[in-house]
Formats: sequence, C-alpha cells, structure tokens
Amino acid sequence: MSRQDEIAARAAKLSKRPTTTRPAAAAAATDIPDADAGTAAPPVRTATRTAPRAKPVRVSADLAPQDYRALLAYCAAMAEDLGKAKVAHVLVIRALVAELNTNPELQETIRKAVVAQMSD
Repeated sequence: MSRQDEIAARAAKLSKRPTTTRPAAAAAATDIPDADAGTAAPPVRTATRTAPRAKPVRVSADLAPQDYRALLAYCAAMAEDLGKAKVAHVLVIRALVAELNTNPELQETIRKAVVAQMSD
C-alpha cells in the first residue's frame, strides 16, 4: 500500500466517526416561527458533532508568586498528612476543577471571585 493510499484510508476512516445530536429541548429552543401565521415553521435540523475529544487538553496559567507559594505549601502539608514525599500541585488543581463541576456553592464562590477580579 502506497503512502497516498494509507492517507486516503485514514481520512475515510476518520470521516466515519460516530456523531451525536443535540437534545430535543435544545433543538426546540432554536425553532424560529414562520413569519406567516397560517403556515407551520420548517422542521428544525439538529446539529451533529463528532465524538468527544479523548486526548487531555493542556491548560496553563500564570500565578502570582504568593499564590504559587500557597499552593506549594498546601501540597507539602497534604503530603505530610498522607505520609507521602510529595503531592503534585496538578493533582490539587484537577481536584479543584472536578469539585467545581459538582459543587454549586463552590461555583457561586468562584463566580464572585472572578467578577471581583474582572472589576479591578
């Protein structure tokens, strides 16, 4: 198989990825009534998307030196409590993001902090 055939085969395989559609409620929200009251609006077509991304997404952020020191101190204290040599700060950040996704109180606290930062 030549290199071009290989590339063509991969492209064909990728074009057959499973797709998902928006939920019916989201599709209904985009339904725009027809200008003529006597006729029904055309059916709404749902958008299709490819399968969700499987590879992790890299995120970087610049922290103030005192915030970074506080994060490192927290990780060091946790490592001591757990009897470990070290707790990577990325584990703490991942846990924070996971908790943010499930905790409405934390979401509100973070929202207020972000609003305050944006108004500075």
